[in-house]
Amino acid sequence: MNRIVLTGANGFVGSALAKKLHDNGNDVICLIRKNSNTNLIEHKSTIRQIDYSDIDSLESVIRNADIFIHIAALTRARKWDTFKKNNIDLTNKLLQICNKHSIKQFILLSSQAVAGPAMNEDHAKKEDDLPNPVTMYGKSKLVAEELVQKNSENPWTIIRPVSVYGAGDKDFLKLFKMVKNHIVFINSFRTKSYNLIYIDELTEIIEQIILNKNAFNEILFAAHPKVLKNIELHKLIGKAINSKTITIRIPEFMLFPIASFMEFLSFIFRRNFPILNRDKVKEFKEDNWIVDTSKTSKKLEIEFEDEYINNFNKTYEWYKNKGWL
Repeated sequence: MNRIVLTGANGFVGSALAKKLHDNGNDVICLIRKNSNTNLIEHKSTIRQIDYSDIDSLESVIRNADIFIHIAALTRARKWDTFKKNNIDLTNKLLQICNKHSIKQFILLSSQAVAGPAMNEDHAKKEDDLPNPVTMYGKSKLVAEELVQKNSENPWTIIRPVSVYGAGDKDFLKLFKMVKNHIVFINSFRTKSYNLIYIDELTEIIEQIILNKNAFNEILFAAHPKVLKNIELHKLIGKAINSKTITIRIPEFMLFPIASFMEFLSFIFRRNFPILNRDKVKEFKEDNWIVDTSKTSKKLEIEFEDEYINNFNKTYEWYKNKGWL
């Protein structure tokens, strides 16, 4: 049994991972900020409310850990300083504490955003390609990766997931809702290509990485090997929901003003910073968010569903049963 401490344990990925690790016999300590939403936590792991500015409190939790998994991250914000504080400075602080207490492995959940888009569909991004993040989020996670590689005194592993979907996810929920309402908006007249990963596949990858010497001091993509086109993605979700859709294409030149307006509304009405923001538009404009999964396949023994549809079916059933859709 391993004693595993993880941040971001109340989020979509963190809560699913904590449940899997707990169910498989590990002693899991879930770190969450005070007043965090805990609706996704459906397991009996130890929950610790934490103030990340309190070094003594962090040390008291980390000192006896075997594994530290850093999942917590800020994915959207107005300013670079906010990304720096949450994604860079916090990673550095946690890394220094882990160094002090000689844990067995430091695992950082990073992002495909660090790698950036592929040049074209025939040249999927590899882990050792030069990073080319196009957003502040991607750039902040790149700096976090560099800190881990340079400063970790313990074995480390960096995982770069592509877009994750499944039970508990609210980003893909918006797409499912559009499909259910029979209208899908596409942000270009060009074909877009993606890899995706189902939440259970991602948590399986992370679990296999724990204390796996094949994964020590490595960067690994986490992605289903099959590439999806945007139209194909919408059709598969429509098949899962049993809903036919009309596609409305939005010219790319309209994205920036729409994003600016969404940011303005969020500021005026004091809402969360919108998913569609001016920085995120830079990612939306790219055509090929595809990665090479061969390295991960060689290092691990992960099995994927042959087709995406089965996991889209599971995702839809979860949304429906929870009353989200």
